[in-house]
Amino acid sequence: MSLPRALFASLFDDAAVFPPGNSPLDTAVAEHRRLARGFHRDLIGPLLLPPAAIPAALDLAGLADLTDPQDAETSPPPQDSGPLQIVIAARPGTPREEVEYAAQLASADSRVEPRAVEIGWDEGWERIDLPAPTVVVEIPRGTEQALALTEIATAAAERPDTRYAAKFRTGATDTWAWPTEHELATSIQGAIAMEVPLKLTGGLHHAVRGSYPEAPGRNPQDMHGVLNVLAAFAAARAGRPVSAIQATLEQRDPGPLIAGLSALNPVSAARLRGDFPSYGCCTVTDPITELITLDVLEGPRS
Repeated sequence: MSLPRALFASLFDDAAVFPPGNSPLDTAVAEHRRLARGFHRDLIGPLLLPPAAIPAALDLAGLADLTDPQDAETSPPPQDSGPLQIVIAARPGTPREEVEYAAQLASADSRVEPRAVEIGWDEGWERIDLPAPTVVVEIPRGTEQALALTEIATAAAERPDTRYAAKFRTGATDTWAWPTEHELATSIQGAIAMEVPLKLTGGLHHAVRGSYPEAPGRNPQDMHGVLNVLAAFAAARAGRPVSAIQATLEQRDPGPLIAGLSALNPVSAARLRGDFPSYGCCTVTDPITELITLDVLEGPRS
């Protein structure tokens, strides 16, 4: 059962340079340009870049586009793709001066189009000077999360010329364990209650909740699924309790998830994507390929 393609429009932000992908910057820029011309260009969001990478990215963005011969049937001929769409994604703890400098540098250069700046939530975050249409604040887990969401909602109300969103980490790092279904359900419900759009980052490589190896030869790890997350946001917007949202995130059968999402009307689907604007994925083709295999999305014609 296919789902409306609009439900996935610009959902997959390209985090190729971040772990575990760790793609070299020149490779990431060239591949992003290729994806931006390919069959799934409507599904791919901006290229996420750390502040320190912005000076080099400006030069790379000005180079001629590279063409992959295997895309000849599904991509337009080589041409100027316009400015490289980027998001400056600063991890929590990145010095403010570094973030501000990168944002000002990018905003003044026509070779790139900064779509957002992502920063960590800490004291005084709202005073950072960020020339960007959207500011995304990575929220903590635990008891401080409600305070962070409140501050983001307050900033959005006081500064209508700038869009604000929160970001929550759904994968693991050296200092951040995999969030459980209950924790993610609580975070989604909290963001919906505060009317704060919530981006996600990390760990969302697959279409459906399951146990997958993080890398070849590694033990499988339970990971969240993209369809589960979409359905969980829909459940939260419908006023379902945390237990129901958690059960949606726990679902390992794609059938009920697809059926529930297919029942959304256009207004509800658009509201869902307003609540869940995008998420960062280091290999954006992985979840897209799985969605094609499930017949949720149409693939390139051979």
